[in-house]
Amino acid sequence: MSGCNRRSETATTPTTQGPDSAKVIVLRAESVRKDISLPAELHPLERVQIYAKVPGFVRRIPVDIGSRVSHGQLLAVLDAPELASKVAEANANVQTALARFQNSQDLHRRLAAARQGAGAVSAREVEVARNQMRADSTGWVSARQMLRSLRDQQAYLTLRAPFAGVVTRRTADPGALVGSNQPLLEMENNRTLRLRIAVPEALTGSELPARKLAFTVKAFPGKLFNGTLSRKSETIAPRTRTETWEFTVDNANGELKAGMFADARMGVARSQPSFLVPPSAVVTSQERRFIIRLTDGRTEWVDVSQGMGVGDKVEVFGPLAEGDIVLQSANEEIKPDKPMIALKQ
Repeated sequence: MSGCNRRSETATTPTTQGPDSAKVIVLRAESVRKDISLPAELHPLERVQIYAKVPGFVRRIPVDIGSRVSHGQLLAVLDAPELASKVAEANANVQTALARFQNSQDLHRRLAAARQGAGAVSAREVEVARNQMRADSTGWVSARQMLRSLRDQQAYLTLRAPFAGVVTRRTADPGALVGSNQPLLEMENNRTLRLRIAVPEALTGSELPARKLAFTVKAFPGKLFNGTLSRKSETIAPRTRTETWEFTVDNANGELKAGMFADARMGVARSQPSFLVPPSAVVTSQERRFIIRLTDGRTEWVDVSQGMGVGDKVEVFGPLAEGDIVLQSANEEIKPDKPMIALKQ
């Protein structure tokens, strides 16, 4: 009975839980280079629509679509009968003005000579003759300018190629009445092409080593073509948030066509080293994007922005320094200022 009445006393010792541990990485600045693929489009080096500057009928047009032409080669000859009549009239006006000027010039010379005598001619008469001679001289110059203008318009009836290229469109045949309302011909210089690529804003700060790229087109599967970076638009399109990069493509063999779509592959590199971390180290919430850094054994949330993905890592930018210790796998449940033991790999 006495044994039943005994009460056994059990001593309990409180346990203290130590700080958590987590795998970490040490930030190292690295040169970042990434191969990307972007859609592109080929454009001719030059493209022009040929209009008839003065209305007329097509007399002759010796080229058609696909015709390769050299600089200054004849493209079309027009007829404008009313313009020829105006030129003939202007030529007659020049001859009339010249005769009038010669008569007044001769009269002024005679009066000026007679004035040297015993006053047979008054000074007033000599002055009137001089003024008339000047007026007739101006009329002759004006008539010549009008004739020159009409002859220049006649020259517009002969259309010539402004550069070497190929005719890609023809809209009229001999006998057709043409004017400035629609182009008569369209031609392109496709011996050299422009490859234009819309580069996303996030990549516009990157550099292109050797300023070259390779691209493919559907017409030649598996065949690589090359282009050299020639210029950038230096502005971001508001709608697409991209910058246009233009590459020069040699097309001497004529394989490529303007208007083709291409798949461009280029390796872009950051101008300065960047920090790379695993995607698991970056926490993205509705309010912020951050990584967790260990400072003196305690956690710290550091806001970052994310750059390119390179292999199995991503770029991060923020108030970071080389040698910082960052959690390899971070989440929102790890609060700031929490003790943490770093397990380095």
